[in-house]
Amino acid sequence: MNKVVFSLLILFFSAITAIAQKGVTTLGIQLKPMVPSQFFGTGPIRQFSEHTDALLENQLGWNSGVVIRRGLNNMWSLETGIAMVQRNYKVSFESLRFGFSESMSYRLVGYEIPLQALIYVQLGKQWFMNGSGGMALNFYPSNLEKFGSTVVDTSFIDYHVKTYRNNWMMPSVLANLGFEYRTPKSGFFYIGASYHRPLSEIALSNLRIENNGSGNDTQFYLNGTYLTLDLRYFLPESSADKPKKKGT
Repeated sequence: MNKVVFSLLILFFSAITAIAQKGVTTLGIQLKPMVPSQFFGTGPIRQFSEHTDALLENQLGWNSGVVIRRGLNNMWSLETGIAMVQRNYKVSFESLRFGFSESMSYRLVGYEIPLQALIYVQLGKQWFMNGSGGMALNFYPSNLEKFGSTVVDTSFIDYHVKTYRNNWMMPSVLANLGFEYRTPKSGFFYIGASYHRPLSEIALSNLRIENNGSGNDTQFYLNGTYLTLDLRYFLPESSADKPKKKGT
């Protein structure tokens, strides 16, 4: 895994350096609601055992950050940037052993650095359709824990969810399709959709329910895949960035 990540970092910085003197650089901001989808593998996961009936659900999450676009020519660009990614989960469970039901919500926060090649198709004077694809490096700062407790027939019951990251840095693949409205003075307005798929599970969530140290565990593997609605705004190009016409 470390060799793969190192190779991707070399590719990332080499690509940025190679185009540093070409085209126009555009800076933008993005907000991408992450929508759960059974079709894309982010639907509910149920784990049933002798002691526990548990259901893990992906909730609406968020991807927000900065986008840097570097134009290669009139059709192709390269995009990178950095974003904070917040995945939200809810686990609902019934303890058949201790006789109670409960639910807990928790979140997994990471950071994403994408590198994508983007191609344009002009639909009108100011309208463009574009598609992109590439890789991303995903960073997960730490593991996380969420605790709860209840009383059942005078017995004090503890329950908690511990989420263990698979690695602090993991690669993923990206694909995107969207539409862009460009104005020379007000900037670019973009709406589209993205698909993000890590190359392996990003984390393991362990639900434990116990009384006086005796209990049982239920585990969920988090694949980290998400589908987003993409909303972006790119700042207008400065006069220094615009290509000069011949004779000026």
